[in-house]
Amino acid sequence: MFNCIAVDDEQNALNRFERMITQDERLSLEGTFTSPLEAVDFVKSHSVDIAFLDIEMPGMTGLELAEVLMDYNPYIEIVFVTAYNQYALEAFKAHATGYLLKPLARDDFQRQIDIMEKKLNKERSVESNKLLVTCFDSFSIKKPGGDGELIKFRTSKAEELLAFLIHNEGRSRSKDLILDTLWPDTDPDKAANNFRVTCTYIRSTLADIGYTDILVRDHDDYSVNTAMLNCDYITFRQGVSNMDSLTLAQAEEISRLYKGGYLENRFYEWADETRGWLEARFLQLMYHIGAMYAEQEKIDRAINAYEEILHIDLYEEEALREILKLKSKKLPVNAIKEYYDKYVYQLSLEYGSDPSKETQALVKSLL
Repeated sequence: MFNCIAVDDEQNALNRFERMITQDERLSLEGTFTSPLEAVDFVKSHSVDIAFLDIEMPGMTGLELAEVLMDYNPYIEIVFVTAYNQYALEAFKAHATGYLLKPLARDDFQRQIDIMEKKLNKERSVESNKLLVTCFDSFSIKKPGGDGELIKFRTSKAEELLAFLIHNEGRSRSKDLILDTLWPDTDPDKAANNFRVTCTYIRSTLADIGYTDILVRDHDDYSVNTAMLNCDYITFRQGVSNMDSLTLAQAEEISRLYKGGYLENRFYEWADETRGWLEARFLQLMYHIGAMYAEQEKIDRAINAYEEILHIDLYEEEALREILKLKSKKLPVNAIKEYYDKYVYQLSLEYGSDPSKETQALVKSLL
């Protein structure tokens, strides 16, 4: 089933749309909007597969609205609905999947949904056949599907080489760089032989389960085909690269990928710097989520986000201060003091230090 919305400044048009959509079991109507801005706010925090947009609307045209919606959800499918077919060329330039003319005919609507169903199901099928790669907390590669059977490689070096290439997100790395990284203290000829054998192990293991093109060689450069992987690390890095544009729902989804330190159960020296960088980005993401929840006056959820930060690093006193300010909105003074005293005790126990003067001044003002 595909989640959809409809946007039109005429309520009668929305009513007709609603009747058509509710009669198609493939679609779930999540909302109808006469205001484009209300539709934008909805897409910021909800999962939407298809948006049916009127083109001629006051304030913001459907073409403009499509661009905004795709900024928040690059995967949303756009279908324009209008009485003016001269907009067709502009519509498809705006990456529309479909185009319907008013007055809306049921046969045209059904044909459009048939086209979209094939497109979306094909995309979902491709996604469901990707290998499942976990890099946060433990490192593992599993077969797709509900059981997620673990793929076991013949040697630890085969697993490390694959992890290293995944770490580089599909970018090619020279054979010499790989040898220096994975076999730094080994005789060059022996290291080259180890590398050749390790590549054979990777290819044979993956070929046995039907994946023959993941390890890519271009002369003496090597990479992995990331299009065949569903990897938490790659998805997380892409998500936090443009953090301010994330909707709350997207930010929450990305944050759930971070289940622990990067490659935490592997002692790969080449991963150390990235491990610290990813932790810092996760903390930044949780600050972002906490601020968005606080703006919506969802106090408990904002506090939970900030407490995730303290769980990783007690020295992140900015998170503590945000928690105390939020708690002061709904809890009595004694409850705030009790929470703060527990923090002070834990900080002293683990690090032998006291909260900063800034934090102490805030607490004094709240109590």
